Amino acid sequence: MKLNIYKNQKEIERTIEVDQYDIMFGTIEDILSIMDQIDLLEDDDGIYALIKDNLPKIKGLLKDIFIGVTDDELKRIKIKELVPLFQELMTTVNTSIGGDTEKN
Repeated sequence: MKLNIYKNQKEIERTIEVDQYDIMFGTIEDILSIMDQIDLLEDDDGIYALIKDNLPKIKGLLKDIFIGVTDDELKRIKIKELVPLFQELMTTVNTSIGGDTEKN
């Protein structure tokens, strides 16, 4: 997984990469809690409320995955780059809890 920290709108100041992330039970609990809320969304106001209500969980998750990232650096992450990161994370969660349908 990769996280770009931007110096400005176009220039990347630093990139943090992790090859592997061992998901803790509490992390899965937080992710599943957020995912349950996504299913209930009906409009943009719901999306805003979801992000606002779960911002501490999201920030904590990013800090857990990308050790050493600061609150100031989190403010300089492009939201559009978080979508693929969370998609990759959801795949990891699914695999970790036995959702991988691939046969051995």
